Amino acid sequence: MKRIYSNRNKMMQTKVISNLNTKLKFIVQVFQGLIFIYFIYIQKQEKMFLILSQEDHPLYERRFPLKKTTLVSQQVLNAQFILHAALDVFDEKYKSSKELFLKEIDQKQDYRVYGYVTPSNIRFLVLTDQDEERVKIFCQLAHEQLIKILMNPLYQLGTQITSPSFESVIQQLLQNRLNQ
Repeated sequence: MKRIYSNRNKMMQTKVISNLNTKLKFIVQVFQGLIFIYFIYIQKQEKMFLILSQEDHPLYERRFPLKKTTLVSQQVLNAQFILHAALDVFDEKYKSSKELFLKEIDQKQDYRVYGYVTPSNIRFLVLTDQDEERVKIFCQLAHEQLIKILMNPLYQLGTQITSPSFESVIQQLLQNRLNQ
């Protein structure tokens, strides 16, 4: 992506050169024959998958790709904020549609929030940069795994999902479907 800004009064040209796959953006400015280059480090947005109960309580939350750090970074907080801010739009779209997969419900920068609702009104929110078809397939497969958890007599409805088998299957689905 190339953007060229020109200010004719000061005879200055600025080029912002960016590649979506890199974390480095550089700006080239030409001012009265002198060239200035600025490098800006761009952090990629955290990708996240969230399952919410009927009462908006988080049942499961996973960021991907899984990082080994246990610290809550600004990126994680931003991702959580984006997902929770999209809930109002999610509710509006759900009222006007009877589909399980609500497609794109919000967009921030290069990332989109997708929504999926189960017949029992449990909601999935996915913050990713992947296309709609990949997210739809992921949500359908995650829904199948959620049904297995809900059918488990040892699982208490409305509590956080802590099953290691659910965790590993979802991790595998995220890796195979949404982390490309």
